[in-house]
Amino acid sequence: MCMASRYTRLLVVGGFVVALLACGGSAGPGDAPGSSAAEPLSAGQRQLVGTWSLASIERRSADDELLAAPLEDRLGYLIYDASGYMGVTIMRPDRVPYSEAGPTADEALAQFGSYTSYFGPFTVDDVEGAVTHHVEASLDPRGAGSEYRRFYTLVEDRLTLQPPAGADGSKTLVTWVRQPDLPQSEVTDTHTALFGAYRIDSVARHTTDGFPVEIDQYETGYIFYAPSGHMSVHLVRPGRSAFAGDSPTADEALRLTETYGSYFGPFSVREMAGCITCPGPRDQGYLTHHLTGSTNPRGTGTDARRYYELTDTDLTLRPPVGTDDEGREVVTAIRWERLLRR
Repeated sequence: MCMASRYTRLLVVGGFVVALLACGGSAGPGDAPGSSAAEPLSAGQRQLVGTWSLASIERRSADDELLAAPLEDRLGYLIYDASGYMGVTIMRPDRVPYSEAGPTADEALAQFGSYTSYFGPFTVDDVEGAVTHHVEASLDPRGAGSEYRRFYTLVEDRLTLQPPAGADGSKTLVTWVRQPDLPQSEVTDTHTALFGAYRIDSVARHTTDGFPVEIDQYETGYIFYAPSGHMSVHLVRPGRSAFAGDSPTADEALRLTETYGSYFGPFSVREMAGCITCPGPRDQGYLTHHLTGSTNPRGTGTDARRYYELTDTDLTLRPPVGTDDEGREVVTAIRWERLLRR
């Protein structure tokens, strides 16, 4: 199985998935060709735009013989957005929730490799029939800055991605199924305005009586809302670093949970004109993120309500009023910048 030059080890448990998603060389995501918002998407990019759900992962020999039973129980979505950005989230279904006060370092280490997440621009080589994911950030810090190249075949609603073959000729095939767009009868004006990709801009917090509260900022992050009615979010804290060894220690695994947050699933919209109970003075209603999967296993299967303020250029999301460490009621506003469709 091919591995990226900056990513030279299969992850335990999630190995097939991570190896598939982590083949290639290395390059900064800002260097991705064709990433300018002014340049239209290529025909190859456009045919990939949409939401894809994970169907199966196969390993085959050089003679195309199946080397093991296909993996068909992984949960995941791959979103290619019309802005030229992509995000992937994949989760093993049998993850054990953290303890009430967790995660502990040991719990974090036990879950390492059971969830995959990364994001960045994507480009397509129409001649070679290959798509490259220019990774801006990844749950596993060794993936950041890499280029993950895989050949693809697209037949009707099925997309198969294949990294270059291994030294012995063996190959990994990951098949995704395109998710249909929401029926027009279910699409509101808010849906239409919301669909797209957004980059994190800033986070602000204040008490309910108006006093500002200091809050840490994210280094980078994206949120995707797809016409299929699915979403995914990827948020990265500053100060992340590669592991000291080939695999993380328990403390390094715990650090991953503290510096990278992600979840995915369907979303729904509740419009509320003149919302007087919303936490923000200009909130237009709320979105509900229905979590199919999350970096935190305790989040899987839960709902996250986010009051929203949406304009042509940005999106502000506010969770319900919360309580900070000092016992004060606080309002948090997460502002996202819209990425232009190409």
